[in-house]
Amino acid sequence: MVYTRYGKCYTFNGNKSTSRKTKQGGMGNGLEIMLDIQQDEYLPIWKETNETSLEAGIRVQIHSQDEPPYIHQLGFGVSPGFQTFVSCQEQRLTYLPQPWGNCRSTSDQMIPGYDTYSISACRLRCETREVLRECNCRMVHMPGTADICTPSNIKCVDKALALLQKSTGDTCPCETPCNLTRYGKELSMVKIPSKGSARYLSRKYDKSEEYIRDNFLVLDIFFEALNYETIEQKKAYDVAGLLGDIGGQMGLFIGASILSILEILDYVYEVHCLSF
Repeated sequence: MVYTRYGKCYTFNGNKSTSRKTKQGGMGNGLEIMLDIQQDEYLPIWKETNETSLEAGIRVQIHSQDEPPYIHQLGFGVSPGFQTFVSCQEQRLTYLPQPWGNCRSTSDQMIPGYDTYSISACRLRCETREVLRECNCRMVHMPGTADICTPSNIKCVDKALALLQKSTGDTCPCETPCNLTRYGKELSMVKIPSKGSARYLSRKYDKSEEYIRDNFLVLDIFFEALNYETIEQKKAYDVAGLLGDIGGQMGLFIGASILSILEILDYVYEVHCLSF
């Protein structure tokens, strides 16, 4: 279980010490779950705020174990009445630090409350600092030990986060980490349930067929293959290349000059010998 801006969420395979591993890629070799979103339990909407959600379904984010969820901006939606297939491909990215790039090394000072630096952790830290400054409290998913904001503070929190979102990047500079793991996704969907399975699920869960069509969904997440793609930033012109080019040019021109000098000396010697 983990707290996000949407409230209480559930995380799968989030513990690095007891990680679950798959032995092969392909459909059926990952996480497959059937969920009942229980639309009847949704709260009525009286007024729109930054936290208002008009859709029905669930929000999912696939992320590294080293970074916290940032699901309200980086998550994708899964609709009821469909089986959603998510094919994943791991990508490992390596960026260059100064002076060739602008990434943040993992050896730099960590963000308080997190073991590893990530853009999500940096953004959450900035949001926490802004909400604390404006409202003197923090939301339940934000790091720190300050008091949790009460429902009466929601307008203040919305205002603080809106101001932060409209501000420039100078207010919250979050550099890209030098080593980053992300997951490319390909989504496809099929409609469920079929007529035959609707009757079966209706009997199994003691729900009407209409309820099953409006509330049931199946999510299937798997790796396309058990390999990963490496994207590495390279120096356009490194020191070895520079020295090699300088040495080559010096060898060309200095070598030509020495040959010319030797030819001149040889000519002078021959002229001198002929004179005597």
